[in-house]
Amino acid sequence: MTLATTRKAMRLRCVIGMFALAGAGAGYAAPALAQDGAEPEGLETITVTARKQTENLQSTPISITAFSAERLEAQGITQVNRIQDFTPNLTFANIPSNSGIASNAAVYIRGIGQNDFAPTVEPGVGIYIDGVYLGRTAGGVFDLIDVASIEVLRGPQGTLFGRNTIGGAINLTTLQPDDTLRAKMDMKYGTDDLVNVRAMVSGPLADGLFAKVSAGISRQDGYVDAPNLGVKFGNKDTKTVRGALRFAPGGSPLEVTLAGDYTRDKSNGAPVVVTGIDETATGSFVTLANVIGSGTGNPGDCLTAAAASNTACYNSRLYSRDTNYATDPTFSDLELWSAALTVSYQLADEIEVKSITALRRINGTFAQDRDGSNLGINYVYDTFTQKQFSQEFQIVGKALDGRLNWVTGLYFFKEKGKDINPIDFLVVYANSGGYYDYKNWAAFAQLGFEITDGLTLTGGIRYTDDRKSYLPDQYVISTLEPFLSIPTGTRIVPYEWVDANVKKWTPMANLSWQATPDLMAYVTYSQGFKGGGYTQRVFPPEESLPSFRPETVDSYEAGFKLMALGNRLRFNGAAFYTDYNDMQLLVADASRVGPFITNAGKARIQGFELETNIAPGGGFRLNAAVGMTDAKFKRLEDGVQGLTLDSKFVMVSKWTVSASAEKEFLMDAAGTLTPHLDWSYRSGFYTNANGINTPELYQPGYSVFNANLRWQDEGQHLSLTLGVDNIGNRKFRTFGDYQPSFGFYMQAFDRGRQYYAKLGYSF
Repeated sequence: MTLATTRKAMRLRCVIGMFALAGAGAGYAAPALAQDGAEPEGLETITVTARKQTENLQSTPISITAFSAERLEAQGITQVNRIQDFTPNLTFANIPSNSGIASNAAVYIRGIGQNDFAPTVEPGVGIYIDGVYLGRTAGGVFDLIDVASIEVLRGPQGTLFGRNTIGGAINLTTLQPDDTLRAKMDMKYGTDDLVNVRAMVSGPLADGLFAKVSAGISRQDGYVDAPNLGVKFGNKDTKTVRGALRFAPGGSPLEVTLAGDYTRDKSNGAPVVVTGIDETATGSFVTLANVIGSGTGNPGDCLTAAAASNTACYNSRLYSRDTNYATDPTFSDLELWSAALTVSYQLADEIEVKSITALRRINGTFAQDRDGSNLGINYVYDTFTQKQFSQEFQIVGKALDGRLNWVTGLYFFKEKGKDINPIDFLVVYANSGGYYDYKNWAAFAQLGFEITDGLTLTGGIRYTDDRKSYLPDQYVISTLEPFLSIPTGTRIVPYEWVDANVKKWTPMANLSWQATPDLMAYVTYSQGFKGGGYTQRVFPPEESLPSFRPETVDSYEAGFKLMALGNRLRFNGAAFYTDYNDMQLLVADASRVGPFITNAGKARIQGFELETNIAPGGGFRLNAAVGMTDAKFKRLEDGVQGLTLDSKFVMVSKWTVSASAEKEFLMDAAGTLTPHLDWSYRSGFYTNANGINTPELYQPGYSVFNANLRWQDEGQHLSLTLGVDNIGNRKFRTFGDYQPSFGFYMQAFDRGRQYYAKLGYSF
């Protein structure tokens, strides 16, 4: 047995042991009593809306991780991507993609996702806020202001959620105003002058009319020095405001909610640095820059120790983990707003009709000196806009004394916009990008019938008509002679609309068995798909715009959900097997400048998730989770470069493990004191934004420990929290990029250890 195999076996035994110990501790220890002598404390009941209706988590036959507002608060989560630390088989990263955008959600569930923000490719995991789909990943890493719950749905959600949920969905629900007057405010200060202020007030305006207003400001200094620009990359400057007006007169079957939000997210730029060059990439732009800079025509002269300080050379003078020597403007500026009108009507005792109408708009400009030098090897600039409109109609009902339940509906989605992307690549200055206009129609239905007591068969199907039109606006502005000579104005690809249309049926079948009131088991087969599209970044010129086909998955899942020990133990698990066909992958090779998307081939993904929550009493709370994603290529398309059947999926860890513990101490009139400790582990993964396994961009497995101490007054109105994140100061890789045509490695690393104090008040 090899050392690596031994370590993997030991790690698996530790994980299994952790769950066994958690279960044994709850099973054999005497139940702790609450300090007032009442019955033993139990776990909270979690309700979810994963199937377009409100259900108990434990009776919903889907693999879900759910966070309540209280759990998010206890674990110190104030930004949505932090849920990846406590959700098995989830990657929720903030990466600059190939543009320098500072807020871009790269989300993967069970190995399926996407990390590029470009409008010519779709995300593989859908993000929804109050039932509204966010069509673009730009701005997808946001602060949590008034979130009531977050649900992570694993596996394809192709029936009720539809397109671009091939890997799963993240469903956020915000707090809805009602007749209870409530307010909340907290102020957080921490490392690098972190200032995070949030406030919310909600309550009645008149009989049957309720309102909510919330706002937040988040600022923090950067941690990657850019001395030539006089700034630090990785800073934060975000402002958000939300509002909702709800009309729900007592006794009326009608309920109307009008909601809106506005966010401005500005940054000096993503915290990337240059860490090295590939000396074997002899045809790269870095090599050409060193041919010019050496003065002798020999690029090797730039790589000697004597040339280390030569500013005409691209070499080790630029390598760093905390400094970027960029000279061209680098920044990220996003403005987002949305509005949604939700109308529900109780048509009968067991039938509800709902309409969700939504608008959303994104305006952004971002630029990045990607080579991090004075040599102008790779500079990109984006002007990005998106306008989306969506309309969904739902009918949710029950019949036959609750034995029959159904959801059916119609969906329409439209988006249009542009991503105009000038590029400066040493020998060529060109305009890239283009304009897009997409439409999506769908009809869906899901029917569940309780065949016999506890045994329910559910079937669902969705028909989708997905149509995309794209106009590339790409032409040469100038070239550097004698190295390259292309006439000004030459079209890189034809200036003509291209279409990528697909019509698709996505079925689902589920059989669940409520064996006892506390134990449920299920099996599911489901399909998902993601539409095809086009490569936006093209050079050298081609006769037509490169395209790629839709990708599809067939997923098989079996799971169980258990409540035990008088609602003090929750233990849920699922195992899955997925056939992944026509996998869309962002790749790069030396024959093209810039990354492109292709159908890489076929893969299979298998694994499992286990999650447990324990409340043994006495104010104790224990949580643990483990996920395993084993992804393997089964077939590669001809012409796919840089990949083999042994290549690993990028941004995806095989193992994700987490655990947390907290204990509430009652101090009578002095209030409560709750220490909290959590740990998360991710096994090694490749960080390259493109699908190639670049050894220099490999992040070995790592652990992160966080802790906080929270005090609340006796009335639970005033609170003070002191905490530290990343206690071990692990500055792990969060992003990497290497493209053979450029020849340098760029990476981003975590900020490291952070301290904070948070003062809050609510009623």
